[in-house]
Amino acid sequence: MPEWIAVVLLGIVEGVTEFLPVSSTGHLLLAQHWLPPQSDEFTTIIQCGAALALFAVFTDRLKQLCFHWREPA
Repeated sequence: MPEWIAVVLLGIVEGVTEFLPVSSTGHLLLAQHWLPPQSDEFTTIIQCGAALALFAVFTDRLKQLCFHWREPA
C-alpha cells in the first residue's frame, strides 16, 4: 500500500474519532496495526493538527471568552 494512502486513512481515523468520547490516539494506534506503522512524530503532528482545528471551529467563542468575559451571559 502506498504510504500516502495510509496517511490519508490515518487522518480520517483521527478526524472521525476526535469528536467521539473515546481515545482518538488509541484508535490511531490500533489502525496502525493494519496499516504501515508511522513514526511517533507523525502521531504527534496529527494530534496537534486536530487540536489546532478547534481554534478554527470555535473562533467566535474564543473571542467572546477573551474580550467579553466580564459581561454576564
